[in-house]
Amino acid sequence: MGWFSSVWDTVKSVGSAVTKVVRKAYEVCNSDSAVEAYDRLEKVVEKYNRKPAKTAPPPSNNAPDFFGSTTSTKVESKLIEQNRRLIQHDSEIKESKQVMALQVELSRLRGSADVIDRSMKNVKIHASSLSVHYQNMRNINGLIDDVNGLRHGLKAVISTLNYNANLMSSEGAKPRKIEGIDIEKQSGSISQVAAYDAFDRTRELLRNEVVELSELSTNHLNDIEKLKVNASTLGGELGGQIIEFVDQQIVPIVKQAESAGLILKSEVASLPAAVREPNGSLVFEDGSIKLERLSDSTGI
Repeated sequence: MGWFSSVWDTVKSVGSAVTKVVRKAYEVCNSDSAVEAYDRLEKVVEKYNRKPAKTAPPPSNNAPDFFGSTTSTKVESKLIEQNRRLIQHDSEIKESKQVMALQVELSRLRGSADVIDRSMKNVKIHASSLSVHYQNMRNINGLIDDVNGLRHGLKAVISTLNYNANLMSSEGAKPRKIEGIDIEKQSGSISQVAAYDAFDRTRELLRNEVVELSELSTNHLNDIEKLKVNASTLGGELGGQIIEFVDQQIVPIVKQAESAGLILKSEVASLPAAVREPNGSLVFEDGSIKLERLSDSTGI
């Protein structure tokens, strides 16, 4: 019982931290979908693109009479008008290219937002799995205690019956003894160590996902600032709409994801990590799984 008790002491040492991490994960990972926000923004841009383009007046079918009624003043006026239309056309082409570039950037950011959304879901999945593994370890410990109690009881019953059988045989009777029943513990049949190994690997998955969520969100916010700068060069109605939409409907979602990552990073750090050999097997110290917290390594 001593060795199993030591492993159970290790399990109990992380219980309160597990409960806190799981509760915090569901508390902070509850923001709206960033992808859905980008889908709404793309509809705003598409609506702008569907606006009818300004059509230039049809060209005159009559060629100017440079030697007749057309004066030099009229020719100059027409040249100025054509030059104005060319400048306007160039401006429209430039704006169209900028809008297309923004649409490409929005598609890229939408893909990044999809990764953030999935990361938020993965954090909750890993947190739930961590809770399940912890409960599994508690159940295994309870099962081991019950089985050990039954084993000791059976040993006592068998020993008493066989003792009485020996007494009866000395009086000439031939009672049958209880023999051939194996009630000893079998190695590997119920493993607290394997259960803790699965728990610790899930803790590592959760830690990695939380770190990734924080980094993804921070990088995404930086990309959003670049998008806003590019949108501001558009000027006019569309540029202002994009900036306003991003500030009001996208930035809050991503900032909440970033905050969730930072909060959970701190919470998950409170979970001690199992020390492992280069081949991934657990390290034991004084009959217990060796754990480490940050830079401090201790056997608990």
